[in-house]
Amino acid sequence: MAKLIDKELEEAIIALPTKEKNKILIRLINKDKFLVEQLHFKLLEHPEIDLKIRQDIVAEEIEKLKRYKAIKSKELLTIQRSFFALISHHKRITADKVGEVRLVVMLILKFVSYYPFVFNKADLKYNLKLNEFNLKKMILLLKNLKGIHEDYKIEFEDDINKILDFFYNGIHGDLAKSLGLPRNID
Repeated sequence: MAKLIDKELEEAIIALPTKEKNKILIRLINKDKFLVEQLHFKLLEHPEIDLKIRQDIVAEEIEKLKRYKAIKSKELLTIQRSFFALISHHKRITADKVGEVRLVVMLILKFVSYYPFVFNKADLKYNLKLNEFNLKKMILLLKNLKGIHEDYKIEFEDDINKILDFFYNGIHGDLAKSLGLPRNID
């Protein structure tokens, strides 16, 4: 990312008295809600306890997911995107890689168990988009899985294999194969 200020201005800012720099810094931080939340987490919250609490809040939202008797692929995709946005926000604030994997696995598993008929319906336009979206999320999940400790990988193995099996045995199994998704992880 290109710098917005030149070297001369940067040196002048550094030379400012500490009190004046702090006022400017607080004003700038206050303009970015995301940065405020991120700094609050890093500076004021307990790194393990509050991380777990934040992760549980997102998990509770996933658990509250309603089971609709009739839903279309487009509607399901919209709902999924909103849940993935919650997970993404959690990851951006906390940098919680394990929590992100745990929440994504929980979310996709819940959707495929609640709506297998939607994923395998011949509503080609949005059904293909729905499956492609989920398969790409699985690819990202497997990439993120490589970045966490081996002990956590074992925790997720069965659930991830259930999801992979679901997609390979569905109507878009060829899409999973063409995207390079493995049949299972070991």
